[in-house]
Amino acid sequence: MSKRAFSCTFAAIVALIVGRAAAAAGLAPVTLEPQALTAGRIRTTRLTRLKSAPGIRAYGIVLGPGPLVRLASQVIAARGAAAAARARAALARSEDVRAAGLYRAHHNVSQAALQRARSVLEVAEAQQATASAELLQRKTRMLAHWGPRLSAAALSGSAPLPELENGGAALVEVSLPLGQALGDPPSRASASTPDGEKVRLRFISRAPSAAAGVAGESLFYLMSAEISAPIGTPVTAALTTAARKAGVLVPPSAVVWHQGEPLVFRESAADVFAPVAVRRSFLSGEGYFVPEGPGALLHPGDRIVTGGAALVYSAALQSAPRGPSPAGGRGR
Repeated sequence: MSKRAFSCTFAAIVALIVGRAAAAAGLAPVTLEPQALTAGRIRTTRLTRLKSAPGIRAYGIVLGPGPLVRLASQVIAARGAAAAARARAALARSEDVRAAGLYRAHHNVSQAALQRARSVLEVAEAQQATASAELLQRKTRMLAHWGPRLSAAALSGSAPLPELENGGAALVEVSLPLGQALGDPPSRASASTPDGEKVRLRFISRAPSAAAGVAGESLFYLMSAEISAPIGTPVTAALTTAARKAGVLVPPSAVVWHQGEPLVFRESAADVFAPVAVRRSFLSGEGYFVPEGPGALLHPGDRIVTGGAALVYSAALQSAPRGPSPAGGRGR
């Protein structure tokens, strides 16, 4: 279809809209004439029930334990420095109290000696404050990079640190697709390396932040070192949710983004399409899976737009009241 023909078709679709988007907080149902549906090649598909959730395809990378161990060493060193500074401050405090008592008892020490004791105390307290701040900074940095589970393991030498240090296992950071998260990450997962080797992953903890360049949630897994996977090796992981709930699978072609939220258009009546947020879902290799249960907005038997969803969305935006949106006037 040429650019001019597409423009004419889209203009015809907008002109044939009967319904109006009136809700300020979101989009209202859109009604299209049959001619508009035909011109825009808008198709609908009936959702069917899946007995269990499909696996999520995620991508990971093998990490080296060096940065974790290095941060742990820095925290341990800072902890020792803070303890030493605290001991020096306690000793200086005792000396100050002793000097003050002697000075009050008929000036058994000079005022200069009292002033020196007071000065030593002030310096010791300042050093203690500095050491405590340094310890807090390093602990915060470690938690921000590795989370509480791995941080505690590295500081105490408990599992899985011995496996990482002796080369018995490798650390893998697995990242979910854009905007995805798992309420209950699987304790076991399978993965494959670029050369096709299959590996098993064992869950450790959630990562405190998303990996660089990735917007989805990140998870830490342990991988057996029997597989030759040097640091930096990418892996493809298949995560199966622990809760094998039934639900419906929404194909990617049906999803559009509005103000940072994925939604679909459900056919609520003849030629009437209502926007429905794809909430409580996760993205698998086959599409968005929406589990059944309280709060589910999509159900088996619903008909949703799977062809021409972007045109229906554009038509809804064209019919919406003018004015800035909560996201600054720009939908996604």
